[in-house]
Amino acid sequence: MNLSVGDAQAFAESVAGVLARVAPSQSGWTPGGLSEPWPQLGAALGAIDWPDLAADPDLAQCAALGAVELGRQAAPLGPVDSLLGGSPVVGNLVRCPPSSGRGIVVLDGAPALREIVRAAPLPAADGLEVHRVSGLGPPVRFDAGLWPTAYQAWLNAGVGYLAGVGQAALDMTVAYVRERVAFGTTLAGLAPVQQLLAGAATAVRGVLLLATAGSGAEALAHAGPAIASACAACQQVTGAVGFTLEYPLHRFTQRARALAVWNDALLDALQLEPTPD
Repeated sequence: MNLSVGDAQAFAESVAGVLARVAPSQSGWTPGGLSEPWPQLGAALGAIDWPDLAADPDLAQCAALGAVELGRQAAPLGPVDSLLGGSPVVGNLVRCPPSSGRGIVVLDGAPALREIVRAAPLPAADGLEVHRVSGLGPPVRFDAGLWPTAYQAWLNAGVGYLAGVGQAALDMTVAYVRERVAFGTTLAGLAPVQQLLAGAATAVRGVLLLATAGSGAEALAHAGPAIASACAACQQVTGAVGFTLEYPLHRFTQRARALAVWNDALLDALQLEPTPD
């Protein structure tokens, strides 16, 4: 199967349509609280064949562009991690535990699935649904033939998700500075603001290009800090309003920062590019 860019964009539009149908009317998350799940999201994405992205290497761009839409809407990370067939276990923590109840560990350089027997939710950054794992079942080796494709799909989706987070932050910030008046002009007319947002836009564009190029683990390691920096620029130009809970920019900033840390930990736990026996 050889898909065109148009096919990938059409799939991304389908993902956007799913999100419009199943997204909560408003976020119930507060600092220090538990993440709000989207109970219908997994099934709705399954209906448009999201799981197939982990089984066909020709669907790499679909994974990237579909995840961009997830990031733009600040959707939970569950669909991204589900492409691996389970959620990677880091120490005794796991983010977005899948409905299958399976975690992923690396044993002797190869990935293995282990049932998450016991886990308790923890306060965490919005959308990550972090759990502390207190019991895992016996390991079952991951199918060596499926792992490379699933891992690449996860990398593409992870980078694409961050690009979507950055794009959403940039879009709302540009809209704000075009309306806010200061020093006899709009904020958008001030050279320092233009320079900050130009740098942020360049970073977001670069991360999107990395996602669609199907780059390796290095792309995901780069994407987190790059988007966190872009979001910080957005916070700077919006001033105090950008830090209020009523204004949604903070959701994307804290998501980018949390993912920059989590993705590094996941890549380390997965030994970056593990090669199954």
